[in-house]
Amino acid sequence: MVVGYGGRRIIMENNDTSYYGRILIHALATYYPDNYYILYSPENKPNKRLTTLINSTSVRVKFPRNHIHNKRRWYTHNGVVRSAKAHGVNTFHGIDDGIASGFNGSSFPTVFTMTDPLFKGASNWLERMQMQRRARKACRIAKRVIALNEVDRQVMIDHYHLNPDNVEVVYPCFFDGCDDSVPDNMFDIMRNKYHLPEKYILYKGRFNNEDNLVEAMKLLHELRDSKISIVMLGYRTDYFDHVIKEQAHDLHVFHRFKQVDKVHHADLTAVVKMAQAVIIPNTDRSRDCYKLINAQRTGGLVICKDSAKAREFGGDGAIYYDDFRDGAEKLSDVLENENKKAAILKAARDNSERFSGKILADHMIHIYRSVLMHRRLYQQ
Repeated sequence: MVVGYGGRRIIMENNDTSYYGRILIHALATYYPDNYYILYSPENKPNKRLTTLINSTSVRVKFPRNHIHNKRRWYTHNGVVRSAKAHGVNTFHGIDDGIASGFNGSSFPTVFTMTDPLFKGASNWLERMQMQRRARKACRIAKRVIALNEVDRQVMIDHYHLNPDNVEVVYPCFFDGCDDSVPDNMFDIMRNKYHLPEKYILYKGRFNNEDNLVEAMKLLHELRDSKISIVMLGYRTDYFDHVIKEQAHDLHVFHRFKQVDKVHHADLTAVVKMAQAVIIPNTDRSRDCYKLINAQRTGGLVICKDSAKAREFGGDGAIYYDDFRDGAEKLSDVLENENKKAAILKAARDNSERFSGKILADHMIHIYRSVLMHRRLYQQ
C-alpha cells in the first residue's frame, strides 16, 4: 500500500488487504476531510474492503490508462510517479508494498511504513526475501520511515541499518465500531443467532500453526471453571481439522469447543462484550496487537501471550501469561474476583485512548507536513 499527500493523497494498491492501511485512510478522511486522498491501483477490479473508503467524498481511486500494457510496471516504476505529479500529489506514502523506483534520487516527499519489518507473514522464504529487498530500497528512498511500535522500530534500525533519527513510531488506531453501544436485549439475540455457550473465551483470527492455538486449548483445559467454553471465530483450515480438533479431543474439552465461520461486523461488539475474556495466544505480529487494542476498546477482558510488543500496546489493561498453566491461573483469579476484573477493564479503557483515530490522523498529517516543509527548504 502507498499513501500520498497534496490535497493530501493516499495511494494504495486496490488488492490491498492491510488492515492498517484501511484504518489509516479512514482516520485521515474522517478527521481531515478537506484534504484529497487518491488510491492508485494497477488493476481495475472490485474490492469489498475498500468500498466504504471509496464512498468518502475525499477519497478517489485512479488506474493506469487502457493503452498501458504492463500495468504492474506502471505501479512500481515511473508510471505512477508521472500520474502522481499530474494529479498534484504532494507526498507519497508507501505501506509494505514499497515505493515506486521512479522517486529514487528525487526531492519528492516520500514516507514509508512497514507493518511487519521482517515480513514473517510471507508465504515462503523467497517471497520474504523479495519483500525485504523492496523494503530496503524503499527505506533508502523515503524521507521518513515509520514503525508501528518501539519493538519494530528497533528491528528496522538493526536489520535495515537505518538512522534512528529518521525512524518514527506511529501507533495504529482501534476500529470505530468498537465504541458502538449494545442494547441489553441484543445479547440474547446474539447468543441464539450464533448458538453461543453461556460462558466462553473468545478467539478471533486465523487457524494456523503460528497462531499458537494449541496452547489456547491447553489453557482452557486448566481453567478452574470447567463450565467455560472457547469460541473460535474464523474459517476452518486443514490445521484446524487435523490438529486443533484432535487436541480438543485429547484434552477432553471438545464439548466446550465452538467454531463460528463469521460474525457480522455489526454483531461483533456484542459477541466480544458477552465473552468472559478475549484470548490472543500470539502477540508477535502487528495484526494480533490490532486485536488487543480493539478488544480493550470494546470492553473485553484481554488475556494474551506475554511479549514486549503486547505490553507496549496493552499497558496495564490486559492479563499477560508465559505458558498455559500461568495463563489459566491468572485468568481464573481475575474471573473469580470482580474487583480485579473491574480494575483491569478500567485500565484497558484508559489505555485505549492512546489509539484513537484522531491521534493517528494528527500524527500522520504532522509527518506529511514536515517532509513537505523539508522539501521546500531544500529547494530554496
